[in-house]
Amino acid sequence: MTRTDPAPSARSRVEHHVVDGIAVIRRRPADAGTSFPGVVFVHGAMDRAASFSRVMRRLPDLDVMAIDRRGYAGSVGSGIDERLAGHADDLRRVVEWSGLDRVLVVGHSLGGTIALIAEIAGMPTVDSLAIFEAPMPWLPDYGGQGGLEAVKVGRADGPAAAAEHFMRNMIGEGGWNRLREVDRAARRAEGSALMAELVDVRRPEIEPDLTAIHVPVTVGLGSRSRPHLQTAARVLADQIPGALLVELTEAPHGAHLARPDDFASWVRTARSRVRDA
Repeated sequence: MTRTDPAPSARSRVEHHVVDGIAVIRRRPADAGTSFPGVVFVHGAMDRAASFSRVMRRLPDLDVMAIDRRGYAGSVGSGIDERLAGHADDLRRVVEWSGLDRVLVVGHSLGGTIALIAEIAGMPTVDSLAIFEAPMPWLPDYGGQGGLEAVKVGRADGPAAAAEHFMRNMIGEGGWNRLREVDRAARRAEGSALMAELVDVRRPEIEPDLTAIHVPVTVGLGSRSRPHLQTAARVLADQIPGALLVELTEAPHGAHLARPDDFASWVRTARSRVRDA
């Protein structure tokens, strides 16, 4: 089925901000105030805020934001966080900067791990979380080896090679070759950020204390995702009290790009599940 992006709403506006070195794309209704429900998207490894654009356009009635994490895209010049906790600190600052009273944080892939870490550390205005296929390499027999292979390549040949290896694995040889050279260079420049987070997520002590999550959590998985990501999502939903698991039919790991309608619907489901006042 052919999918077309909805036309931008005449009542919404798109803004570009920098918050403590973090680039933020914000789309919100013209009449949005601080009590308006908000959504903050957090991307995974080798991704960026712009990848959520299609989903954001499908949420015209919400105040939606997406961040370029430190070391990526618009935030590539803001240094590199050696620890995921640093990315969590950046997320908390953006949530506070938004000025909103009610925020849903949506974490895709490694962005989901970061969202969990940030919530455990405390984000008072966050009333719900949506986590889509966050990696959990601390699980016994975790099958995802792509990140570990990228780290090995990076240690042998440098961060740029790690980034290229990761991207080729993620989007395929054809996808990589179709990128413009300027875009391939931009992705290679993100290699140091990639290496740091792939190493940190494998530290034994990085496993978040899921019993410390006190807001409703909606876990998502794609029926076409790799088995280890589906397993991690199911385990996460089982371990968080009261979590809701939602499967997106025919969706791959990059569901926000491939199935934006379904991803936006999943976000709305998560937005409807809020912490009691």
